[in-house]
Amino acid sequence: MYHIVICDDEPIFLTQISEMIIDILASMGESCEIRKYTSISELKNTLQNTPKSCDILILDIMLGENNGISFAECLRDTENQIPVIFISSSKEFVFDAYSAEPVGYILKPVSRQKLAEALTRAIRHLIPKSIIIDTPSRTVSFHIRDITYIEIINKELQIHLQDGTVTKIYKSLSAVREILPKDIFVQCHRCYIVSLYAVRSIRRFEITLNNHEIIPVSKYSYRDVQEQLQQYAAKWF
Repeated sequence: MYHIVICDDEPIFLTQISEMIIDILASMGESCEIRKYTSISELKNTLQNTPKSCDILILDIMLGENNGISFAECLRDTENQIPVIFISSSKEFVFDAYSAEPVGYILKPVSRQKLAEALTRAIRHLIPKSIIIDTPSRTVSFHIRDITYIEIINKELQIHLQDGTVTKIYKSLSAVREILPKDIFVQCHRCYIVSLYAVRSIRRFEITLNNHEIIPVSKYSYRDVQEQLQQYAAKWF
């Protein structure tokens, strides 16, 4: 579930865009909790007291005497890097907004397609860029996109990377599965976890990767893997 905060001084607009966001995320197979504010001061208090309560911020640029761009710039300078989507009635501030590094700048009336594109970019921003795996003998780090699949052979975990290299560690497959992003990695077999980034096609009972390697899919996992791949494709493509 994503925690989304919207700040705009028009209550009717807050209701309309909230309904649109819920519908867009539902079409992606995602859910959200939305909190609505009509002033920067109210929003600022919330984020200062509970910074983890916001995953994505949707912010009107002009809120009375307050400037949404300046507020977003302050957020960017904190440790809690929240992806920001700006909403505005004018193109006037589009170049000024670059300084806050938003993931979207959408003009009112808000287009569903533009909002969906901005939300997709925001969600991508939230995906961990790397994982760290601790073992009794060492700690290893991997970029998420570098991993194609993981397999367990005789209690040895083998992590296969895009460049063809394989890192071998002693760790259970279930322990590693817990720290992997669940919308990107899927366990297709009791001995295999596959990155959906790396999947070229699926059929009974095997996955073909982009590098043409074949990974087995158990008959018990086939339907779940197929559904997860469809959700992934609908979300990102």
